[in-house]
Amino acid sequence: MNYNKINPIPLDPIRTINSGQVFLWENHNNSWYGIDGNYILKITITGKERYKLSENKKFLSELENIDIDYNAFPEYKNWNYHFFRLYDNQELINKTLSKDPSILNIYKKYKGLRLIRQDPFQCIISFVCASNTNIKRIRYMLKNITKKFGKRVIYNNINFNLFPNVNELSEASIEELIGCGLGYRSKFVKSISNHIKNNLDLNSLKDMKYLEAKTELTKLFGIGNKIADCILLFSLEKTEAFPIDIWVYRALFQYYGWMFKDNSLIKSIKVPENKYKLIHNKINDYFGKYSGYVQQYLYYHIRESNKRTW
Repeated sequence: MNYNKINPIPLDPIRTINSGQVFLWENHNNSWYGIDGNYILKITITGKERYKLSENKKFLSELENIDIDYNAFPEYKNWNYHFFRLYDNQELINKTLSKDPSILNIYKKYKGLRLIRQDPFQCIISFVCASNTNIKRIRYMLKNITKKFGKRVIYNNINFNLFPNVNELSEASIEELIGCGLGYRSKFVKSISNHIKNNLDLNSLKDMKYLEAKTELTKLFGIGNKIADCILLFSLEKTEAFPIDIWVYRALFQYYGWMFKDNSLIKSIKVPENKYKLIHNKINDYFGKYSGYVQQYLYYHIRESNKRTW
């Protein structure tokens, strides 16, 4: 296959922020606003006639020539290049997403879908809250956390609450976190916040190798393989991370079952924790450094195919 003939994927920011990677985005007057740590990020599509309606959501149909305004408060110039990873090696991403016909077809179908690079602490808390629940519930919990513990900001005459930093959230009590709807996750959030505040520099994880950084994350109370891989992929520069939840697990055996000779894996109704590393390694060996892009496309595709809401 001549990979040079595959055009670099353009950015569809609206599809990307509604793809299960981030949860604190909302639409106000045809602009999307998102909380990323201490920033409020804003996306405005000015060429509204280029929208197309898909499953009651608006996505872009002609991405190459569309006008998109990116703003932020406080000012954060060119934040979209950082947040949407526009500096990633597109040639290698193209090769990864063209590895075989299955992923290539999915890649072409969901034009403009990107990985997101988000605030690490917010990402950690987000995916701890994401365990054993749905996206609507995750948004509810995180919104409550920002309202309870985050700084209030007015931007474009709209009230927002920033995501609390580790010092602010470590002061929360278990009872207050339960009051935010976290349930059993409250003890995880409390323990993790305290540990990061006193013992862990999150920026140091970016400089570690994938397995070393994952080992550090899984030492934290409430963080297992899948949550660690989400954090590593979406905030800590580890594009080889391949989070495997039940949706991705189903997609793997639908499209790549030939990799796995163990029939018990295929028949399992949930991701076998004792086989997680084996599955991850096989996929990682096949797709390589940018396996995380494959994961995101598979995850998005299998949920869209099953008409799941975002």
